[in-house]
Amino acid sequence: MKMKKKILIGVAALTCLLMIIASYLFVLYKGQARYVLNTYLKALNNRDYETAISLMHKDDKLKGYTDQVLIDFMQKYFEEKDFVKAQVNKERVEEGQDETTRSFYEVKYTFQKQKVTSTLGLIKVEDRWQVIFPFRIEDVHIYAPLGANVWFEQAMITEKEKNTYTVPNVLPGKYKVRISFPNEIREDYMTTISVPTQTEIVVPYETVEISVECMSGTVVELAGEKIVNSDGVVSFEHVLEGAYPLKIYDTYGNIETYQKQIVVTKEKSRFNVEDLKLSKLGNERLKKGIDDFYTTYLEGIKKHDSSLIKAYATKDAYPQLAEDFRVWFIKDKDVQSARLEVEIEAINMTKTGTVEVKTLEILNMVNKEIDEEGKSYEREYRVVLKWIMKLIQEGESYKIDDRMIQESLVSYKDKTGKWIAY
Repeated sequence: MKMKKKILIGVAALTCLLMIIASYLFVLYKGQARYVLNTYLKALNNRDYETAISLMHKDDKLKGYTDQVLIDFMQKYFEEKDFVKAQVNKERVEEGQDETTRSFYEVKYTFQKQKVTSTLGLIKVEDRWQVIFPFRIEDVHIYAPLGANVWFEQAMITEKEKNTYTVPNVLPGKYKVRISFPNEIREDYMTTISVPTQTEIVVPYETVEISVECMSGTVVELAGEKIVNSDGVVSFEHVLEGAYPLKIYDTYGNIETYQKQIVVTKEKSRFNVEDLKLSKLGNERLKKGIDDFYTTYLEGIKKHDSSLIKAYATKDAYPQLAEDFRVWFIKDKDVQSARLEVEIEAINMTKTGTVEVKTLEILNMVNKEIDEEGKSYEREYRVVLKWIMKLIQEGESYKIDDRMIQESLVSYKDKTGKWIAY
């Protein structure tokens, strides 16, 4: 009896051990690529697309899709092709980079009318094998004329660079594309493409390139397309012949917004806009800048310091402005006091955007001088100067880019109080 009992205990222990080993081996098998592959193919054969998608590796291209969209796609794909079954033909394994293992299997898909053999890949990510999505996902590029609106199926496409609209990560299938044109220049263009074999659409209409010449630093807008004008002229490509709204403005609001309807033809493709004007805000900023300049200008005369006006001049203009300032108010002079009156006589904007300002300066100053006997005395002077200043926009403010004297008259008061002109 004791012997039988020992045998029974031994058999039970062995059975438990075998069950543990079998369970361990099954767990190991479940973690292998082949098990995941078999589970995936079984799900396909059972039309269980939800399970099939759950085994997929979600790379960057798939992350934009919900599981339900992918389930619907696979169901439609296999049902339209009268899918029968899928089975493994043979296996090969490759090592990827960054310690990532990839396994590739040759899978035969049987449909009602044909049999297709293709390679199915699996990737090991964080110790878990996943099926690589077995369909090509492509970006679709649509080349449309300026100002066009593009619909891909029912969605308007907003992602574009110049006149190229991009639909990223498109699943295989047939898609309807509709393109409308500004001001209904032409009827809507419609077509159907089959992805992934077709990934580009070029609208087959003849276009022209146009140029708009105007003040630099502005934004030029044609049919909703905006280009920053950095060098005085901008070009718009792929423009259909027809009428378009042209808009030119300054992002800082210093000029009045220019708006005009233009007609583009092969013969009329160059446009020159010269009649831009300062806005009310631009005038206010300009005059404040000039007032601030002359406040600092007077301070520089009193302190014998030309560097104070540096902040109001462009980098290239400052050296000459400082030299003129030294000649007039510092060199061989010892100004004791000064009083300045300034009148802005005219403000004009050139077609390049430079603002020309004519100013009249009347400076009354007292200068310390030495007579023939070596005694110091003070003499009062009146300096009348007419300038033409050229200012250019830097940001929302203006800086002096050139300053030319037009007229000058210098007088001094003699001992009798009479003004004597030099």
